[in-house]
Amino acid sequence: MNRNAIWPVILIVLGVVLLAHNLGLIHFAQLRAIIAVWWPLVLIIVGVAALVPKKDSRKDE
Repeated sequence: MNRNAIWPVILIVLGVVLLAHNLGLIHFAQLRAIIAVWWPLVLIIVGVAALVPKKDSRKDE
């Protein structure tokens, strides 16, 4: 995953979760349970993104 894509993905996920709460699809008690279970996934994604080498979009001529 591109380093520039980490924060937008986190913001999108956060927006989806908060929108689901606003629409009444999940409640804060459920939200806490979801975060309590899935927060390590954020650390894993950030770690993998840090390990993946960044590709240079410029071509060597």
